[in-house]
Amino acid sequence: MKYQNNEETNKKTVFVGAVTPCYNLYPIERIITLSAMFDKQQTEILVRHDEHALNFLKQKGITPIVYKNDKQLIAELSKLSPDLLIHDAGSTELPLIDHLKTFIPTILHFDDFGEGGSSADCVFHTLYQEKREKLLPHFLVGPSSYVVPKQLQAISKSTHNLSDKPHIVVAIEGSDPDNTSYRVLRHLLQLQIPIKVSVIVQMSYAHDVDELKLMALSRKNIKVIQKDNAIYELLEVADIVICGAKYTPYKVATIGIPCIVTCQDELDMQHIFPTETNGFINLGLGKKLKQSILQNAVMEYLLHEARCEHAIRKQLNIDLNRNNQYIQSLLKSFIASPAKSTAFLVEEQAKKTSGMIQ
Repeated sequence: MKYQNNEETNKKTVFVGAVTPCYNLYPIERIITLSAMFDKQQTEILVRHDEHALNFLKQKGITPIVYKNDKQLIAELSKLSPDLLIHDAGSTELPLIDHLKTFIPTILHFDDFGEGGSSADCVFHTLYQEKREKLLPHFLVGPSSYVVPKQLQAISKSTHNLSDKPHIVVAIEGSDPDNTSYRVLRHLLQLQIPIKVSVIVQMSYAHDVDELKLMALSRKNIKVIQKDNAIYELLEVADIVICGAKYTPYKVATIGIPCIVTCQDELDMQHIFPTETNGFINLGLGKKLKQSILQNAVMEYLLHEARCEHAIRKQLNIDLNRNNQYIQSLLKSFIASPAKSTAFLVEEQAKKTSGMIQ
């Protein structure tokens, strides 16, 4: 989908992005997608210094302004003096956002779980948890806050029919600190059935990729791929995806694939999107994953076609493909008329859609 402005505007929008603490590149993907919704001549992208992020942006033909700390960020933003700041660089502290608000009229955040979010004009929570207390009115929480990357929009999935050798794609996000990729592959190799396995690790993978490749040699049809965003090349042909609990489940649910989720830590276990309600089998902590549990989950999909269809139907019913249009409308409302944006938020919350639970 190509985004264009319907109205000419001289208002400047700045996007600030950073990889997650575990080097997940999705926030960088998100600001690329969001920036395409605005006039290129009136946008700037700032990125916290990280070689993985900079290499990824270089591949996309984007040269961002680079900053290393909050002091440099403030200095760069002060020079740019934007009308709208879209911040996707993790959680923030209140003093930083209060200072930025002295010279930036409107500030929107994605997945900010710090105190700074309370001072922003709007906060989208994609990695949301079960509500335990009422959030502030400007927090929009739920699946509708997920921004669909451009590469994902081009993938179409046909009716799910398992092949003679089901293709299992393993895609653990970021640096994979507990080496869940290794544990999952070791367990899959013990399945006494014909399967094809593709293990994707990102360039930030924190372990020796040769160990994975060596293990893959023990059986035919096993492939290890170290490449950022290789998942887009494999989703279209995957019969089952095994992934982490952050952003990859959203990518899977956008096109509908039976999916097994493992969590990196206790915080991941609190994310309530990748659960049975939305069509996922969630196995909990990857570092505690037992062979029998993983194999049973895989066989549940392979032996029961109705189980696969049910999972896919639940994912597709969320209708994530409509998200970008919704988010674009909201962002444009802020830049066109900030005074009306609060009313827009109230109206959206009043709808109480299943996609936006706050």
